[in-house]
Amino acid sequence: MATGTTFDVAQMRVHILDDGVFITDAGNLFGGSRKASIKGAMHPVLVEAGDNLVLIDAGFGPDLPEILVGRYELRRDKHLLDHLGEAGYSAGDVTHVILSHLDADHVGWALAPPSFPKATVYVQEAALEEARQMPEKDGRRASVPAIEKGVEESWCELLDTDGDILPGVKVEVRSGHSAGHQIVWIGEDDDLALYTGDLAPAKIWLNPDLISGVDTDPEAARQNRIEVLSAAESRDAPVILYHEPGDCLVKVRRTDKGFEAIPIGD
Repeated sequence: MATGTTFDVAQMRVHILDDGVFITDAGNLFGGSRKASIKGAMHPVLVEAGDNLVLIDAGFGPDLPEILVGRYELRRDKHLLDHLGEAGYSAGDVTHVILSHLDADHVGWALAPPSFPKATVYVQEAALEEARQMPEKDGRRASVPAIEKGVEESWCELLDTDGDILPGVKVEVRSGHSAGHQIVWIGEDDDLALYTGDLAPAKIWLNPDLISGVDTDPEAARQNRIEVLSAAESRDAPVILYHEPGDCLVKVRRTDKGFEAIPIGD
């Protein structure tokens, strides 16, 4: 059951944190020359898993990356590390960091510079390889040097498949938004919660036919979104929507237009 931004699943406690909101031209997400603005939140997730503390995604970092200045506006009074402290922890307490993919708004505190000195950072190798092939000024490409340094220094581990990071914390590769994009199932047996990353990052993306202009494989994104949300519905699993500025913890139900979000507690 959810209580504010903290809830329990299986034997773990889950905190939905915050790293502010961004404002950008809709064309940056949907393509074309749309002039309307769109707002997105950033909700990294903290999982208490026994003696371990797992962070899933890591916001923009201390500042808006230079590569996005002029295209994005970052608004926040408090940042991720502030909210981590409000949950009762410091950056040095984090033991594992899972990066769903390498977009700048998911990796900042983990990579530039690394803010979690005792943590291992987990990235899919396919995500790194795709980032290496992106244009020079692409946000994913900008993450490559830090990831390569992390691998060399042994604080970053490259994965090549689905698997358990810890008992009760499982990554599952679901490409489409990016190669090697990983979602995270939290919990055990039928007591599960789902973190969708950018496969379905906000309520508008519960429509499988809505495709982002930055999805690298739109058809894979569509199919994986349907399969993952169908699994969440069948398991009655809470779903955490990383970019949703409203109710970011929901359950999903199928409709004739895809899926709808049911806020927890309704």
